[in-house]
This record gives sequence, C-alpha cells and structure tokens, in this order.
Amino acid sequence: MNRLCAILLAFVVVSAWSVVTSQHVSRKLYSDLQKETKSAQQLEVEYGQLQLEQSTWGAHAVIEKAASTRLGMHTPDPRQIQVVSARGGA
Repeated sequence: MNRLCAILLAFVVVSAWSVVTSQHVSRKLYSDLQKETKSAQQLEVEYGQLQLEQSTWGAHAVIEKAASTRLGMHTPDPRQIQVVSARGGA
C-alpha cells in the first residue's frame, strides 16, 4: 500500500511539474508574440511613412525644381525641339 501511494505521489508531482512548465512556456510564447506584433505594427507605420516620402520625392514638381536648381537644367524653347520618327521595322 505504501509503495502504491509513493508511486501515485510521484505521478502527481511529475504531473504538477509539467503543468507548471507548460504554463510558463505558454506565457513566454504569448509575451514573445505580443512583442513581435508590436514590432510588426511599428514596421507597418514606418513603411507607410516611407511610401509617402517616396511619392513626395517622385512628384513632377519636385523633380523639375531639383533639375533646375541643382543641375541648371531648363525646359527648351519649342523652336529648339525636333521630333525624330522611327522608320522601318523589324
């Protein structure tokens, strides 16, 4: 009878230990998930800001201003423009 009680007590202790361990692992994984979710949200915000910045820099007026101020470029006079047509073909 004592041997049976000792075996059952050992099973109860092992079972309790595995419950505690699995709860700890579960809480740790949930904490990691929350951190990664927050990080993903921050990256989405940053991505949106970068897309907005890219569209701003790609605007025609910004490019034209940069070409005229930094590179000294200007729009040619219409009389200076020549149209070249492609002839023949493949």
